[in-house]
Amino acid sequence: MLKNPDTTIAPRFLEGLKLVSTPTATAHLMGRGFNHTYLIGIPPQALAPGQVMVGRARTLRFLPLREDLVKEQYSSVGDRPHRDAIETIEPGEILVIDACGSFEAGVVGDMFTRRVMERGGTGIVIDGSVRDLSTIRTVGLPLFCKGMHGSGINRALMSADYQVPVRIGNTAVLPGDVLLGDQDGVVVIPPFEVENLVAFGIEHEVQERFTRIKLTEGYALHQAYPPDAQLRPEYLEWRKTQPEYERFPFAFEGH
Repeated sequence: MLKNPDTTIAPRFLEGLKLVSTPTATAHLMGRGFNHTYLIGIPPQALAPGQVMVGRARTLRFLPLREDLVKEQYSSVGDRPHRDAIETIEPGEILVIDACGSFEAGVVGDMFTRRVMERGGTGIVIDGSVRDLSTIRTVGLPLFCKGMHGSGINRALMSADYQVPVRIGNTAVLPGDVLLGDQDGVVVIPPFEVENLVAFGIEHEVQERFTRIKLTEGYALHQAYPPDAQLRPEYLEWRKTQPEYERFPFAFEGH
């Protein structure tokens, strides 16, 4: 089975990743040769203003319902892959669900969402639908999915297995991959790329903050985006006043 190498990611890098936007992360990963990291068609459905989702993937896979298999697969209420996946979530993990892109049934509702949050999960991402969306939005857990349906799983789907490679939109997601989600969507990051992305991304976001200031002051794009030879010395001094410069000094080394 395809799997990630065991990769430990220091908490400071996961914290730093929250300061990197999904467009910045997507563009950087493309430059590194990863062209299919952005989850197409999986928008935020429950995300507070300014909230960012970061965590490692715990995957769950559904199949279209087949009546002769579902009884064996769901032999008891405590022996169902989707419940097993939820009940084994570790703090800092995101439940990533391949639900066949289905709009015919909701695979997660209010109670499942609360349980994921109670176990320390940091979000849910679904190539498919949910039910109880209005209530899920009161829970506080980030949720990204295609849509919603009033019915639960057994109308159209059955859970098959968990902690296996899954497909979300156009993107392969392996257990242990790192996901970053914000109002612009979700990007999947190979674990070994996180440190490099954070080091690049934080400085990039700070530089773009400076560029916005200069654009409002009337500078042309070719002067401010990125800062040209005239503006660069000013930028290098200005960035020292930003909170990221002190919190994540490694992101500015060599830039």
